[in-house]
Amino acid sequence: MMCARSSPIHGAAPRARVAWRLGAICAGILALAGCKRTTEADLRDLLAGWVPLGETVSFNATRGCAAGLFQMVGPRIASRVRIAGSAREAAIILRSHDQVAIVAPRLTPDDALLDLVEVERNAGMKMRMAGLEGRACMDRETEAAFAAALVNPAAVILMDRGAGVLALMDTEDRLLIAALGAE
Repeated sequence: MMCARSSPIHGAAPRARVAWRLGAICAGILALAGCKRTTEADLRDLLAGWVPLGETVSFNATRGCAAGLFQMVGPRIASRVRIAGSAREAAIILRSHDQVAIVAPRLTPDDALLDLVEVERNAGMKMRMAGLEGRACMDRETEAAFAAALVNPAAVILMDRGAGVLALMDTEDRLLIAALGAE
């Protein structure tokens, strides 16, 4: 059984059909190449709901990742973000909420993520992947701040499982480093 063609090039000559198809493919590639994981404004809006933000130090985004380094006005976490004292408590919070902060003074963010993987594998791996994939979008300054905060027991980890955002809050230097991987 043959279906009627509804293409705008149905009656066109073979050469015109090829040119039209190539044009459509090129337009599609250009449209996809221009897509970014997020915009600076959208990421700032999300993060500003977590902590009071100052200036953007650095931001970069591609289709597969995004990363931003932001100054913070202060280290206060918004009341709408649930705060956990351990990865186990964070896993419990993540059962009913997408956003959580882990504030555990003797636990580095890296250790907290590893613990979260053990307790709640899906959420923990999603956040670890956000950090790993987000590094591809980090410039040297952002990557250095991220690496330092990751092993700093005084740093706070914030995450949004739904949006796939992992952020590290360096309270000493008043910096917030955010990473997003592929969706």
